[in-house]
Amino acid sequence: MPMLEVFYSGDHPPSREQKRAFAAAASAILQRVIGTPPGRLQLVVRVLEREDTLAVLAEEEETKQDRE
Repeated sequence: MPMLEVFYSGDHPPSREQKRAFAAAASAILQRVIGTPPGRLQLVVRVLEREDTLAVLAEEEETKQDRE
């Protein structure tokens, strides 16, 4: 059974509607590309805090430049 894990980071977590739309699109793509039967795709959406992404590096650089 195929599984797709999505990591999301943004100003606001995705809404339920956005997750449903993404799931429908991902399911259709995997059906077309690798023949996954409808309803067989397992999808996990993980929302990451900004501090858990590379964005934290940009924040550190901005802070460093502000001090100089």
